[in-house]
Amino acid sequence: MLNPVRTTFYFLMGCFLSITAHALTIEAEGRAPIVGQDIVSARQAAIEDASQQAAMQAAVYVSSEQVIRDGILEIDNMQVKTLGRVSNIELLDERVTGAFLQVKIRAEVDTEQGCSNDSQNNYRKTVVFTGFPFQHPQQANLGKLDDMPHALPARLQRLINEHSPQHAINATHVTFIQSPQAGLVTPIDTDRLASLQHQLNESGINYVVSGVLSDLSMLDPRTLSEDNFFFDLYNRLDYKSRKHLRNFKLDLFIHDGFNGALIWQHSFQTAGLWNLPENAKVGFDNQGFLQQEYGRKIDQLLNQASTEIAKTIQCQAFKARILEAEGNTLWLSAGQAQGLNIGDRLTIYRQESRFIAGKTQQRVLKTTTSLTIKQVNPDSAMGLISGDVRQYNIRPGDLVIAE
Repeated sequence: MLNPVRTTFYFLMGCFLSITAHALTIEAEGRAPIVGQDIVSARQAAIEDASQQAAMQAAVYVSSEQVIRDGILEIDNMQVKTLGRVSNIELLDERVTGAFLQVKIRAEVDTEQGCSNDSQNNYRKTVVFTGFPFQHPQQANLGKLDDMPHALPARLQRLINEHSPQHAINATHVTFIQSPQAGLVTPIDTDRLASLQHQLNESGINYVVSGVLSDLSMLDPRTLSEDNFFFDLYNRLDYKSRKHLRNFKLDLFIHDGFNGALIWQHSFQTAGLWNLPENAKVGFDNQGFLQQEYGRKIDQLLNQASTEIAKTIQCQAFKARILEAEGNTLWLSAGQAQGLNIGDRLTIYRQESRFIAGKTQQRVLKTTTSLTIKQVNPDSAMGLISGDVRQYNIRPGDLVIAE
């Protein structure tokens, strides 16, 4: 397999030499188990694995603030992300190694950045990860995975902080999805959002990530419950068989942190071999878990999910709350830490509360004025508007939005 560090170095050099290049040609390897002598299915799975490796190697972009001092280009605030779409896949080689089919591919990875809604704001948004309940809690008994509702979103939170400019906060002690068995996800009550902000001492939560662990079942449940001694022994000896595959499905949701509206949802699904005894106590996100192919498949899926979350949030609007409003001066709950700069212009929105069906809901109304930043502090900023706040009925609690 290509050295990821060397690949990253070559790409970063290419970024400086040609800013118009958005696609890379990458060679990568992948593998998959051969189940029941089904080479075709194994080849497809191995190519998918190699494609993921190619994306992780190649899809790197540099977002930097470049400063020239004494004729020397200095790069401040360099940020590296993994992101990319794989296409034009060419199979270079395949070989059988034990019970696995290993392939080598050449593919193009598109690393061009951009949002479908043309949003180009680069502000640092605060995103909170809550707990992910089980849809079928009994499925977690296999492997003693009952720590997953807290440990898995915490893993995603760390990945976001490591590989994106967003500020991710761990709040996995809070669960917003109260009835995962019903499969119904509704807007978050703003009273509960206010309670979360109070608990975290964080007034500028832009987005909330919640999820449901929908499926952790064995593909063939009989594999672990075989009463016949000889069939059970055969199952244990035939540990690479498809019958040992275990499902994993994660439903993810992103809600607006100010009004609770659901803005994004996606299901991620994979499967991998699970070969431990029924009474094994493994837990999640540790070496014992990752020694199973099932654990490694979930680890790959979480890398993919974190990339999707980061990209989605990057393309959403940045919002900050108005803390004080007097005359033509407004103070905001965001500053240097969120990427605000003097001269930035943000649109002002009034926020109104509605009490519907026993719950408080918020809606925002766009005004005809904007604010220009005049002073920036680490976690706050001051801006001016043309006119008086009373003219536009602007009050503390209203919002400024960069779309």
